[in-house]
Amino acid sequence: MLAIHLTQFGEPEKSLKVVDVPEPPAPTAGQALIQVEYAPLDHHDLLLAQGVYPVRPGLPTAIGNEGVGTVVSVGPDVTRVRPGDRVLLPFGVFSWSEQVVAKAADLTVLDKSISLDQAAMLTINPVTAGLLVGLRDLPAGSWVVQNAANSGVGRSVIVFAKERGLRTINFVRRPELVNELEDLGADVVIVDSADAGTRVREAIGADPVLLGLDGVSGTATALLLDVLTDGALLVIYGYLSGQPFTPGPDTMKTKNITTTEFWMYQDGFLPRLPALHAESARLVTEGKLVLPTAPVYKAADFPEALAYFRENGKVLLDFNPRRA
Repeated sequence: MLAIHLTQFGEPEKSLKVVDVPEPPAPTAGQALIQVEYAPLDHHDLLLAQGVYPVRPGLPTAIGNEGVGTVVSVGPDVTRVRPGDRVLLPFGVFSWSEQVVAKAADLTVLDKSISLDQAAMLTINPVTAGLLVGLRDLPAGSWVVQNAANSGVGRSVIVFAKERGLRTINFVRRPELVNELEDLGADVVIVDSADAGTRVREAIGADPVLLGLDGVSGTATALLLDVLTDGALLVIYGYLSGQPFTPGPDTMKTKNITTTEFWMYQDGFLPRLPALHAESARLVTEGKLVLPTAPVYKAADFPEALAYFRENGKVLLDFNPRRA
């Protein structure tokens, strides 16, 4: 069967190979054999390939941090899932392979009304958002400020915050995104500019802003610090700018702002993931959460998919050989 293997840590164009590997063994007690349907190719997959992600598996190995599949068979005494169920692939099961074996207890069964492309992207961006908005216990009506509001995580933050009774301040780079994010439920959307902080205050008055979510880092962090108020928490979860977080020490001390870096697979978060998988699926089913679309490439065409990703962003890899 086909898989995409990481052969060495380094440049993805050289280290990721389409290979033919043996099929997995039949599932044993507590396991399920899964046909992978779609699996995304995203930025964090390439970070893993480059060796800079917190996870460093033994090589060679398939990688891929999320995906959706169909249960083919189950081991003895498995009742949680059954053949034909559509399921999310759990953390620790690398998805870039036609078939995988997973613990049945870790699988989230999906309503088949959720399209495969939406299902394939449920376990990272939405779950990250659900964790992020819960990092502070804020009363209903509180404000959360974020950059990268048009990203997959940013859009999900808007939805999860609204579900929890929170309001969002969202920074974007293009004016045409304002109405789009407002339609998604964003309360305040501001185009990044020299007067963006002033415009936020015009919109929310003197209300405190106690949680900031930074997916960009670098110079973009300064705007979040401008909006955050005394005693706030700033969470750095991404580095889209490619630059480190370098705040001015005077700002941090004056406002008593605490900073922390975020990784969704910390031990303390792992028990919460199944519930967030299920909540993310429910939000998609209800039409509240619509994940950005991505083009689909057959897994055998991985070099072309990677080239597209480099120019345009996320793609989906199709691992089902029976699909035309």
